[in-house]
Amino acid sequence: MILEHLLYLPDRLRTQRQRHRSRRQLRHLDDRLLADIGLDRTTAKREVSKPFWR
Repeated sequence: MILEHLLYLPDRLRTQRQRHRSRRQLRHLDDRLLADIGLDRTTAKREVSKPFWR
């Protein structure tokens, strides 16, 4: 069980870094760009406020 968690640790860390990077970039998009990807400002703020592990 512990070994299994250790094997997946690099993947989990990579995923968490990617989430952090994506959310940081999302924070800087203007309303026009948010609309292009189908988000409004409220939804973007909610996503940006999530902790990196979620």
